[in-house]
Amino acid sequence: MNIKQAQEIIISVIPLAQREILRPENTGNPITIIRIFTVYIKKMIEEGKEKELGKALHLMEYIHEKGEWRLKNAVENIFVFSLDSILAACPLSRRGIVAGKIPIGIYTAYINQLYRSGN
Repeated sequence: MNIKQAQEIIISVIPLAQREILRPENTGNPITIIRIFTVYIKKMIEEGKEKELGKALHLMEYIHEKGEWRLKNAVENIFVFSLDSILAACPLSRRGIVAGKIPIGIYTAYINQLYRSGN
């Protein structure tokens, strides 16, 4: 999957992100696109939109698995890196629910990142 395809898929799942993703300065920039997607995921968590959150997290995993190397790196360096702060911002009553929605591929990347930072 290339960046253009990723943009289209993200917009199909989060139509509200279209304006921001399609700005000329953002188009084609995987880091910016994943940063925008991450912000929308945080908003879903804040607003308690668990159903949409599940779809968005699985899409993030799909981009991580099937995306070109620039997309994979952006997911790891933007989204996976921010998982600690995302979960910390969750109310304790919902933290387990949100953590349970994280797909295994993203969670594995998160664990790998923790181990790499410990060396």
